[in-house]
Amino acid sequence: MPIIVFWSDKKKETAQTLSMIALASYMSVENNSRILIVDTNLNDKTIQNAYFGIQENATRKAVQQLNAGKMDLGAGMEGLSKLIASGKVSADLIADHAKVIFKGRLEAMLSYHSNVEDDIQRVKRAYPELIKTANQSYDYVFVDLQKGTGDPFIEEILGMAHVIVYNMTQRQIDLENYQKLIQEHPILKTGRTLPLLGRYDRYSKYTKKNISRALGEKKEIPAVSYNTLFFESANDGGIGGFFLKFRKSLMSSSDRNIVFIDEVANAVDRLIFKTQEVLMMR
Repeated sequence: MPIIVFWSDKKKETAQTLSMIALASYMSVENNSRILIVDTNLNDKTIQNAYFGIQENATRKAVQQLNAGKMDLGAGMEGLSKLIASGKVSADLIADHAKVIFKGRLEAMLSYHSNVEDDIQRVKRAYPELIKTANQSYDYVFVDLQKGTGDPFIEEILGMAHVIVYNMTQRQIDLENYQKLIQEHPILKTGRTLPLLGRYDRYSKYTKKNISRALGEKKEIPAVSYNTLFFESANDGGIGGFFLKFRKSLMSSSDRNIVFIDEVANAVDRLIFKTQEVLMMR
């Protein structure tokens, strides 16, 4: 099954994690895909806040009802990494340690929180085996990879990817950097990369069409635009409810959120097509 790695070489804000959350949530709801999200970022609460916000609200209650009370199962990377280190890992064990978002469809291995270097290194060593094992039982494994280049850990995870979703903004410097990167980075030169624009502003002169033309892309680059309700939901645990409420088949053309949902749907279609393309090449 495909391993999809979301990544950027620059450590500036590209909305990488939220873009991944949007695509994973849409696919699990609309395509009924079974997806595992793996967050390799250290001490980061973005995914946790997006799905498991502290405050109770109507959207979180909707997800809890859907999951029949199984929202908070799982012991996370702390326990799983120890099992992996001892050679005891299986798809069932991964599911037991993951957090359930949509039962049978979307689960997450949340960010590991620690300042103890030995523990951090043990967990980092566990991620490749976790991803490889999960790849045998989930329809997709989505990896939110820490940003940067040169780190052996980053390069190893990139090497495992069937598709690398390269996250960038509409800044000219980002476009120039991407052009250089796909020509020079050994892994990105293999044709497995799909560029994705985060926090996309459709009123900018750097439109998807113009950017695609500048980069020599045959198809228009997919994007996840800024959407107020989506970003607010990502702060209070409402993302699950957001995608349950705004299902494409239930929305009218006059809904103010339809543009955002259409863009996410297009990005998902492009990702699926790219994945199939890469798998046929292997």
